Amino acid sequence: MVTNTTATTATELVETGERRDRLGRRITPAARRGELVTAWRASGQTQAAFARREGIKYSSFAAWVQAERRTESNPAR
Repeated sequence: MVTNTTATTATELVETGERRDRLGRRITPAARRGELVTAWRASGQTQAAFARREGIKYSSFAAWVQAERRTESNPAR
């Protein structure tokens, strides 16, 4: 509990099982990223709408889609 002279603030840490890097950013496993890209393709939504619905930053999701497209065009890598 943190107390200062004007107010009392309590902070509760809830463990959700998500992995995070040292900066606190969520780490999404490659398998999960693939599942999300596949679900987006089947959804008929724009990338932005799908990312918003799933609670993912659009820029992260767009990078995952682009990375998957690259691996599809260069399967030997």
